[in-house]
Amino acid sequence: MTLALSGHIVEAGIAVGQAHIIQHNELQIGEFRIAREQVAAETARLHRAVNNARSHLRELGTRLRESSGAAAEEIIGTHLHMLDDEMLVGAAVTHIERKLCNAEWALQLQLEELLTEFRTIDDSYIRSRGDDAAQVVQMVQQFLTEGEGEALDGVPDRLGHTLVIANDLTPGELATLHERGVAGVVTEHGSPHSHTAILSRSLGIPTVMGVRRAQSLVHEGEFLILDGHYGVVFADPEESILDHYVSKQAQSQRFRKSLEDVRQRPPTSLDGQSVLLLANAERADDMQQAVLDGAEGVGLFRSEFLFLQGSAPDEEEQYRHYCAALTALAGAPLTIRTLDLGADKTVDLLDFETLRSSPNPALGLRAVRLCLRETDLFKTQLRAILRASAHGPVRCLIPMLTSVAEVHAVRALLDETRYELKQAGIAFDEQMPLGGMIEVPGAALAMDSLCRHLDFISVGTNDLIQYALAADRVDEHVAHLYDPQHPGVIYLLAHVMDAARRLGKPFAVCGELAGDRRYTRLLLALGLREFSMQPRYLLEVKKLVTETDVAAAAEALAQWQVNGGMDGFSSVLHWLDHTQSRT
Repeated sequence: MTLALSGHIVEAGIAVGQAHIIQHNELQIGEFRIAREQVAAETARLHRAVNNARSHLRELGTRLRESSGAAAEEIIGTHLHMLDDEMLVGAAVTHIERKLCNAEWALQLQLEELLTEFRTIDDSYIRSRGDDAAQVVQMVQQFLTEGEGEALDGVPDRLGHTLVIANDLTPGELATLHERGVAGVVTEHGSPHSHTAILSRSLGIPTVMGVRRAQSLVHEGEFLILDGHYGVVFADPEESILDHYVSKQAQSQRFRKSLEDVRQRPPTSLDGQSVLLLANAERADDMQQAVLDGAEGVGLFRSEFLFLQGSAPDEEEQYRHYCAALTALAGAPLTIRTLDLGADKTVDLLDFETLRSSPNPALGLRAVRLCLRETDLFKTQLRAILRASAHGPVRCLIPMLTSVAEVHAVRALLDETRYELKQAGIAFDEQMPLGGMIEVPGAALAMDSLCRHLDFISVGTNDLIQYALAADRVDEHVAHLYDPQHPGVIYLLAHVMDAARRLGKPFAVCGELAGDRRYTRLLLALGLREFSMQPRYLLEVKKLVTETDVAAAAEALAQWQVNGGMDGFSSVLHWLDHTQSRT
């Protein structure tokens, strides 16, 4: 009898094969007291374990560089950086000195403090960095307890047609599984925004996370089907289900192979509509592959990562960072989003004692709200962005705008900053465009007034959808309510795009919806012609663009809205795909 298990979608794809269950031996971390004269020896023991963990990570990075590419190397580099962070190891040493406890327990105490902070952060990507901290701490603890830091000793060297079932996996473990040819991965825990999930997408490993009780419900060697498109795992599937997925797997493989055919083609629809494909990025290093895959610029450059390195970056550091991105883009446009963090993290980083964490960080002092309160911090960033604009086409994007008053306040600070730069004889682009991210439903509904005061619009669908539906997309209890096809969401998107179009303002979508090929036709039908996404999805979206009759899709969407999903179609996506199959 077929057993269906559901979890979080991480990497779309289909995997078929036998289950192999990985059992991690959970570390038992105990607390014991040490004498004052033992503090130096205990601190030295901690540093030896940190050095061993550092050597292990460097060896792993060297070994996996060729097989797993830059993504694995970058993530391992993040873990190495954490080992050097005073907020982790330095704080653990302080715990040893003050509480006279063993090194393992000191690390655990500091980890719990860090995780408490991470859990209050609204940005799901940044919040998931807590997983990295936990993985790094566990590795050091393994070396402290004379472990080897390697949890895959019992896993076969070759894993073709094998789906691994685990409680959770570190990025290093996932990279090793990829090296051994794993077909798919199922974990009981883990966030779709964790570094393990990011690496899974980069390597193209079909993955479903958050599958409760997977290790107890699935048996070793049992035949499985993993459907990464819908986050479903079938154990002991019936023959009809197996036949269906074998066919879908072959179709998916053909699709992947066909992507190279569109690499050199322009992103133009069947009926001649031109589309602009841009990339989302965090670092200058992200740009090179994006350009190779056809990105015509960066539609969302996240700047907050500069602010999470232990101290706030000064103007020069930010300026160099933005200039490096412009150099990598070689003349293509760069859209820099200003600081998008909540007070929950920035308080500890910048010691703003008056901004202690909000009872609801998602609706609290964050993004432009925080920047307009801490104007010195904001003007420093604006100076760096303006200075960088002298070296290439730069656009400034303000996150979480809600009102026209906020736009006026930002423009006033920009005018002050321009005046100061001009007085100092520093070059900048006096016509640098200012745009707003539409993430708040109230802002979407007020587009007719808000849009008049902005040069361009970018829709952040991640927050817009979860705010509109009151459903946190990373909360497993309500994630099923996060539905981009909800009629209310479609209405908001249509309203934003119609207002921007009427007022002649460029508009883009930079949320995850832009890079999900399931929604490409929907966005085209709504009138979108500028997509900004993670670079690895560029070719997939381009292929869908070249296979879509936009006029027919727009007409089909209008019919769906009138019919309310009638005529046998419960999904607007099915309705649109059905229309395209007839054109």
